Amino acid sequence: MQDADRPGNTPTPPLNGARSFTESAERVVEYLKRNTPLTDWSVSRVSGGEQVHLHVRHDQVLSVGDRVDWQESFCSRMSAGAAHVVRDARADADYADLDAAEQVGAYAGFTIGDDRDGEFGILCGVRPAPLRDDEQVDEPLVRMLSELLTTQLVLARAIDRERRRVELTEVLAHTDALTGVLNRRGWDGLIADAQERLDAFGDPVAVAVVDLDGLKRVNDSEGHAAGDRLIARAADALRRACAPGAHVARYGGDEFTILANGISPAQSEAAAAEFARALDRAGVRASIGVAAAEPGIVPLDAALELADRRMYAHKLARRAG
Repeated sequence: MQDADRPGNTPTPPLNGARSFTESAERVVEYLKRNTPLTDWSVSRVSGGEQVHLHVRHDQVLSVGDRVDWQESFCSRMSAGAAHVVRDARADADYADLDAAEQVGAYAGFTIGDDRDGEFGILCGVRPAPLRDDEQVDEPLVRMLSELLTTQLVLARAIDRERRRVELTEVLAHTDALTGVLNRRGWDGLIADAQERLDAFGDPVAVAVVDLDGLKRVNDSEGHAAGDRLIARAADALRRACAPGAHVARYGGDEFTILANGISPAQSEAAAAEFARALDRAGVRASIGVAAAEPGIVPLDAALELADRRMYAHKLARRAG
């Protein structure tokens, strides 16, 4: 008898790296908020020239989802060699010229490495007022916690690569018979996986909604076989336009959705233009909306609703000439 089958035993849930990293990051920032004089602590992601705060214990300055220009951040200066603990930011030559120094009086930070020997993000703490003479931040402790988060992140990514390989194999098996792209069931599984990665790691991701124009006219004038060929041609064009790791789904009769990894809010319009060009080259007229998800602010279901509204706005604008 397997252990999981013995009376009184419950099966061990499969390892999930994203959830494990989230739990670790949340425990670290909670501990530091309670046991240091700094009021706000964050685990952030640095990507695409921005610093995005993912796991935050908030009091006065930081919130989940805050985006900061990396080059204008305290953490960028620290990462480039400035002090890890700053008692009075407005009196420190390396930090005083930053606009953020108007809000940040004291700071502490260390980098969190990623699984490719690079920089994932920062473990940092701030507060509006400088530290008093009797207040201390335990620099070796913060350094150690950032190193532990690096180790946790490397393990979490490794666990999730294998888990996602197995789960995505199952998800990608749910395809639309006509086009070969994902069907609605496959799409739902894909979105659930992407939301976990967004919440845990802040991986950039966007969604697109594509609605074909004139399918009913083609069906009525040329027959349903011609309409099916139009749908299949659109699916093939969108699939070819996608970067590696992106996925197309047939969401409805003449509607497609796309999950595009690596697309930030600033890149949404460029992504929409690329999909439009691909469809145009294939001789397919369609309306398109794209929206990026943002950790703590815009979950993927909300991004999908926003992309749908943008698609309808695009359709109305095209009808108006």
